[in-house]
Amino acid sequence: MREKVQIALIMSRRAKLYLLDEPISGVDPAARQIILDGILRNLEEDSLLIISTHLIHDLEPILDSVVMMRHGRVVLTGDADDLRAEHGVSIDQLFREVYQ
Repeated sequence: MREKVQIALIMSRRAKLYLLDEPISGVDPAARQIILDGILRNLEEDSLLIISTHLIHDLEPILDSVVMMRHGRVVLTGDADDLRAEHGVSIDQLFREVYQ
């Protein structure tokens, strides 16, 4: 419940840029989708949403672009659809391969 309230407060600001660090970690799987739906429902069309997470599987359907980093360095970046096509796997699977 606390995470839901925090996300609601953040999204109520109507900012142009949102930086969310692990917004769905520690949240049960059923609540994750509710939180993600709330974020997307309240995101203005001209706003940018950057999410840092290890829970790629849950976020994959909403990804436009991906940046994977290790030790402060970019190891992979690109449009999510282009990366799926280029590597022939989901972003979640690509994440697992990159961070083996």
